[in-house]
Amino acid sequence: MLSSIRTCVLSLVRDRALLVWTLLFPIIMSSIFMAMFSTLDESYAPVTCNLGVIEDANYDAAQGLDATLDAISGSSAQERLARTVPLDSEEDAIAAANAGDIDAYLTVDAAGTPQLHVAARMNGRLSPEIMRAVLDSYLHTREAVVTVAAERPTLLEDGSALAAFRSDAVQTVRLQATKSAPDPSARYYFSLLAMTAGMGSMLVGYAIRNAQPKGSAVGARRSLAGVPRWRVLLGTILGAWACQFVCMLVALTFMWVVVGVGFGGSPALVVVATLVSSLMSCAAGSFFGGGTSVEPGMVSGATCLLSLFTGLYGTASQRLADGIEATLPALAHANPLWQMSNCFYALLYYDTLEPFVTSCLTLLAMAAIFFSLAALRMRRLSHDQL
Repeated sequence: MLSSIRTCVLSLVRDRALLVWTLLFPIIMSSIFMAMFSTLDESYAPVTCNLGVIEDANYDAAQGLDATLDAISGSSAQERLARTVPLDSEEDAIAAANAGDIDAYLTVDAAGTPQLHVAARMNGRLSPEIMRAVLDSYLHTREAVVTVAAERPTLLEDGSALAAFRSDAVQTVRLQATKSAPDPSARYYFSLLAMTAGMGSMLVGYAIRNAQPKGSAVGARRSLAGVPRWRVLLGTILGAWACQFVCMLVALTFMWVVVGVGFGGSPALVVVATLVSSLMSCAAGSFFGGGTSVEPGMVSGATCLLSLFTGLYGTASQRLADGIEATLPALAHANPLWQMSNCFYALLYYDTLEPFVTSCLTLLAMAAIFFSLAALRMRRLSHDQL
């Protein structure tokens, strides 16, 4: 059996066409995904605008406005939304806006009401509505202080009311419902790993077919040897499984180390998910390779089709997969590639191992069914033409 394993491994390693799909393909696609998603973090990064401030007598008389602008533009600001540029007059502000030095400028009228003037072309990336919201919040707070001072001046004597107005009355608390922070790109990599496992079934099918007496000249000679046929087939399956597992492990390591994809759980559980996924793909490949009616192109086509329902092909694909899972969960869970991607997904986001164990057991059950069908199929083969 060891000889069969060694022979299978050597034959698969020498076949470059098969290794392209199981080894190079996920690495190339991961590199493409890394380049595509590299700007996602920048899209959600804090953005700023260049805000001109006309510091005249009206601006100095507006109570609290200077502190408000300092809270969003100062070096100690929690989220710096603007870079303020002090100006002397509105003419200077218009000239600076035409020159592209500022994106907007702020004036204060005689009543102490700030007014935001937005340039026709904004060099910054901050929407003007955000600055308007800041100014609206300042006006509401100022009017509330004036109202309290007129109706209940005793509340302002100890300073606690003013402190409450200066602090945020309503605060936003960030809650995390999953074990790890959501990563929009993680789903693509998990689906890619599942597709890699599906493509690996071609590798197993190729090895099984070559081990058949009518599959190749080598298979015919091996069938005449004194080694029981079941040992040859079992050694071939184990050798192909080992090659596929190593290829998936290399692709996973590349995603983990180079791309920086998070896989959540312990490395041991990630390896278990890879092992079970490759076993399921090996079982399917042994079934397809047991006869001559299924060609490798058909297997790759079925893999590409099933990957559609794991969300690999973009937002539309993900919506379709989520819709099927919500309306027809049994149909979605019957997809082996969905179960493979869900193994990694469960490790990343769930705080319990129950979904991970469920997917692993489902894949093992599918593998047992495919292995049983493969055994029946290979047993019925007739070799009368040899």
